[in-house]
Amino acid sequence: MQPEQMAVPDDHRQRWVEATYKIRANSLLLSRMVDPLPESGLASADAHYPWEKASAWASSYLDAGFEHLNLWADRVAPYKFDESTVHNVAYRPYLLLARAGLESAAHGLWLLDVPDSAECVGRHVRMMYRDLGYFIKARKAGEMDRSKIEAQRQTLVDRAKAKLPDVTITEKLPGYEDIVRYAATAQDQDPDRWAYLWNLASGAGHGQNWFSLEGYLLELGEEYEPGYHRAVRLPDVVPLTEMIEAATATLQYATFRWAYLAGYPYREMSIQAVCEVFERMPKITDQPPSAET
Repeated sequence: MQPEQMAVPDDHRQRWVEATYKIRANSLLLSRMVDPLPESGLASADAHYPWEKASAWASSYLDAGFEHLNLWADRVAPYKFDESTVHNVAYRPYLLLARAGLESAAHGLWLLDVPDSAECVGRHVRMMYRDLGYFIKARKAGEMDRSKIEAQRQTLVDRAKAKLPDVTITEKLPGYEDIVRYAATAQDQDPDRWAYLWNLASGAGHGQNWFSLEGYLLELGEEYEPGYHRAVRLPDVVPLTEMIEAATATLQYATFRWAYLAGYPYREMSIQAVCEVFERMPKITDQPPSAET
């Protein structure tokens, strides 16, 4: 059964607008910080393990998060639009974009939320080892040659053993739900709520049936067969807004961490980026979007 259309409530529309500003401004901020400045914490981490820079890996995770969320922002609040156009909300895909943005940002944050450069490098080489493992698994599944990646992973092991003797490179890293919980805790948010939202978004993306019950507001109608009712489904905008906000907040926090550790004056740069986004954003929003799958 297709869900009924409904207008996104004004308070949620406002929260979406605020999220789009943060996404675009912080994406712009990150794009303007290419390399860590000399004598910064991230420069020290890069020098400690120069073959693969921790700063570049962290930035790559954040770039991925912004790519996901900028797609959402460009859909719900484009810089240019026809005021007569109704923008329908793709409920499941939007949740999936938010989930991907949150996961990417949370991995970047885990790499950057460290007391010193030594811990950053230790986490970095462990993440590299797992990443190469995923690469090998993918090529194995496709029955493709993986000898070069396996050699690259062995080189990583050898270098880490020589350069970082106190690091156990094969030590298990936090899983996806745990990394989301970590991001919530780092920002004084409720890790249980974020884990629930992450699982809900996963259910939406995987087409799982339980999401059809949990993600919608259901109004039961006539019982057309014993135990079977006609029902009206209305998308529940609350978890969607919360997921977008969780992903946006984590990207902003991680971007600020990258900037701070890289030695940039991110407060001034952030204000400038917000002003530039404001100048580009349309100022009239008479047409509310409607929510549907």
